[in-house]
Amino acid sequence: MKPMSAYDNLFNAGYARARADWLVGMNSSRLFSVRYGGKLNIGRVQTPTLAMIVQRDAEVNGFIKQKYYTADLNCGKFILSSARIDDENVAESLVSACDGNTVTISSVKREVKTDKAPKLYDLTTLQREANKAFGYTAQQTLDYTQSLYEGKLVTYPRTDSQFLSDDMAQTALDVAKLCDTYFGFGISHTPDISKVINNAKVSGHHAIIPTSGIATADLSSLPSGERNILTLIATKLICATAPAHKYEAVKLTGICNGTEFMATGRTVLEMGWKAYAKQSDKKNEEKSLPAVSEGQNFTVQASKGEHFTSPPKPYTEDTLLSAMQAAGADSMPEGVERQGIGTPATRAATIEKLVQKGFLERKGTKKTKVLLPTDKGKALITVMPEEIQSPEMTADWETKLLQIERSEMEPETFMTEIKEMISSLVTTTEAAKGANALMKNKI
Repeated sequence: MKPMSAYDNLFNAGYARARADWLVGMNSSRLFSVRYGGKLNIGRVQTPTLAMIVQRDAEVNGFIKQKYYTADLNCGKFILSSARIDDENVAESLVSACDGNTVTISSVKREVKTDKAPKLYDLTTLQREANKAFGYTAQQTLDYTQSLYEGKLVTYPRTDSQFLSDDMAQTALDVAKLCDTYFGFGISHTPDISKVINNAKVSGHHAIIPTSGIATADLSSLPSGERNILTLIATKLICATAPAHKYEAVKLTGICNGTEFMATGRTVLEMGWKAYAKQSDKKNEEKSLPAVSEGQNFTVQASKGEHFTSPPKPYTEDTLLSAMQAAGADSMPEGVERQGIGTPATRAATIEKLVQKGFLERKGTKKTKVLLPTDKGKALITVMPEEIQSPEMTADWETKLLQIERSEMEPETFMTEIKEMISSLVTTTEAAKGANALMKNKI
């Protein structure tokens, strides 16, 4: 065991983070509320989160779709397509030149590929997949998982690790076998627990898995939300310890009228972990291609394919959590424990607070809701200085907090910088021209 003094720097970094968050949030909220004559909530995490949603909304609304074309050759049991063609006349000329002619297969590339088993759940990944599968908000997923934890059916939920520690190997194996028994997966392999063990990647808490309590609990009496979350967690443990998914990827290239045409497909060789996954991977679903050899000729029917560029999609709870996790990560130093903005335990609350304060709204069906900024949210970001709405501030903080952990920086040096930044913000921030009226109309 280490002496408590070994953790002094960790405490200093954590205390500095809490103090800095409080000072920035309190002073910024008061500053901008006074500047614009209304109650405005500003925070190091919530304001950049809102800014991301406002920016995505602007990209969606400002998107102008573009039409493009392909020449498609029907070879009977498969279709070869040209590269993108922007000029419709060029596409029609190519179709006319190829229709009724012969395409020669110039290349057949086959490659056996492997999709490794997924990692176990950390809280953010669980929240994302629960949103995708059931439409649950991040807060609902946290609440359901917390209730399961309190019922001793799953391990601690507020974790950012997707691995288990060495001492859990036998427990995890026993629990995987219980999951097979009580959830009826029908596995035909011995779970490979070594895939989910990594001491170096377990910090405060390990990944979320079921507990042996599922053997004695009446699972059928659980509320539907908790039962769905428990099933996801059990499924993930089974998938993470299952064999890899293997398939053969095939790429055909054909030449017709001096132009290359291509087709891709895949043939599953071993289902592996995907046999137990509940959600289909539509993005990677490709049809298998028939056996074709180089030099083979096909007489084709040619047609023009019409396509449109796709606009960026509004954020869902799933994609926003992913964006928060990745925000500013490129600017963060190697070895920093906290990536992105917020933590697994606070991101759900951040989203809920933005909704409750009227900056965001959820729209859509029960299962597929998108997060959109309100007029009030857009107005707030319009008047926010870049330094407050950018995740780069968090990246800078995490760099310095890591230096405090490593005794490379004094906590008070960091706090002095924070106070100077706030003082500068107060003295230099002026109400943007015309923004007072804008804010008063929206607040």
